[in-house]
Amino acid sequence: MSRRMEYTIAFDVPAEKMYQDFTSREYWQSLMGAYRQLSPSEITSFTSDERGTDIVFVQEVPRSELPAIARSVVPADMVITRTQHFDPFDHAKNQATGHYAASIPRGPGRFGGKYVLTDTDSGSQLRLASVCKVSIPLVGGALEDLILHHIKYLFDAEEEFAAHWISRHH
Repeated sequence: MSRRMEYTIAFDVPAEKMYQDFTSREYWQSLMGAYRQLSPSEITSFTSDERGTDIVFVQEVPRSELPAIARSVVPADMVITRTQHFDPFDHAKNQATGHYAASIPRGPGRFGGKYVLTDTDSGSQLRLASVCKVSIPLVGGALEDLILHHIKYLFDAEEEFAAHWISRHH
């Protein structure tokens, strides 16, 4: 059985401006700089064209920093590959959609989701719908809960980063 989580991030700028940030290399390089303060993180691929924008980056979490239940199934430092895709901005609907995923080599599960960036009365919001599935008998559900718990903190941190980005760039 998989676990699901809905999460909304609010921004003080219109959706189209936030989309321009999300699809700029500068934004992602700056985000990686913030992540590097915690652990090794780097962009491995960035493309943007008429089909949309794709970003792939890798983050490393030392095994010693993993919770005990995770260390029981992860034999080494955890290398997480994250992918982000933003479809082209839809001017008729004044929104953008996309999807994201995270994977661990030889990892026994999957994490991903879809998002929609839309305008609000005070700026814009990014609605994320995530799904987590860990295929390990007996501990899979506990690991799914743990992953989603930490994903919430990750989304909180990314919302805070975006707020600082907006204050410096808009």
